Amino acid sequence: MSMKENFISMAPDEESSAKVSLIDQNKTLMIDQYTSDVEAGNPEFVEDVHNIDEAFARFKPKVDVTFTDEEGGAVEETLSFGEIRDFETNGGKGRLVENSPFLSGVKMKIETNTKIRKSIEQNRKLRDILKEASSRNELKDMLRSMLSELEAAED
Repeated sequence: MSMKENFISMAPDEESSAKVSLIDQNKTLMIDQYTSDVEAGNPEFVEDVHNIDEAFARFKPKVDVTFTDEEGGAVEETLSFGEIRDFETNGGKGRLVENSPFLSGVKMKIETNTKIRKSIEQNRKLRDILKEASSRNELKDMLRSMLSELEAAED
């Protein structure tokens, strides 16, 4: 039997007798180990798993990752996956970012910076202030003063 070039299998179709779907040409298949507690050697053969939900419930995939923060420090985190959407980013309507405290924080910083940039672009007076070095320094001093007051109010 000739296998199509986008088909991934360890056994020809007639031997496996399983319904196997071809991978569409516009799809990407990512294969990786998402559990750190797997022993080397022969994998366990499991017959009581019949769909993807049962597979997630049985194997409870999770992986330990190390992110690098803005200062270059390591941030350890364990990502757990309970369904396919947990692997996807927001473009795929997934929950990878929202399930990770570190990635959620980075996303919030990006969104805040984007809002500030848009505000500056739309505010003509502020753009004029930022053009001149002396007025820019005055604005920095004023913002530092406001930040100090806010920090003092927290304590």
